[in-house]
Amino acid sequence: SLKSITIPKSVTDIGGGAFSGCSSLQSITLPESLTRIDFDAFQGCSSLQSITLPESVTSIGNRAFYNCSSLQSITLPESLTIIDEYAFLGCSSLQSITLPESVTSIDKDAFSGCSSLQSITLPESVTSIGKESFCNCSSLEKIYVKPQNCPKVGDSSFYKNAPSRKIYVPYKVRDAYKKAEGWSKYADDIVGYDYENNKVVE
Repeated sequence: SLKSITIPKSVTDIGGGAFSGCSSLQSITLPESLTRIDFDAFQGCSSLQSITLPESVTSIGNRAFYNCSSLQSITLPESLTIIDEYAFLGCSSLQSITLPESVTSIDKDAFSGCSSLQSITLPESVTSIGKESFCNCSSLEKIYVKPQNCPKVGDSSFYKNAPSRKIYVPYKVRDAYKKAEGWSKYADDIVGYDYENNKVVE
């Protein structure tokens, strides 16, 4: 029946499964001292609608927000480098998320089943996109991929997105993306984009 909680400034780590299954939890305030959110920390918190992670957080563990089905928005800190496996799997109400420029890796199934997500921007820092990481994101129409060098991409990373889905890549390396391993299967959906002037380049 826990509905809200404020974590004190003395806490640096929310351990595995700490709030797992707290289905009535609607709000939580996290301290600037927090550095890590472990596996299953908020798994199944189905009433949680939004959360802001402090800039001190460097790690989000496996399934940390798995099946937080009411979560509509989350703010990720600039200190974050890896979004772990299944981190936001099944967050079916998630409408927007901004990935910080610090993120280098999006692991397996990280956003799979985020069926309300309409667009996502992958920053220049990303070098690896895991298997099925955006699979079954059925509303996902616009994927902005900013790296000049094609990130490694796993099987079915962008499987079962919206039928009108487009993948916008830097226009100067559009052809490289269309031919790259893993990306070539999406060649028909890849579009050149000028990120400096925010426009499509045919």
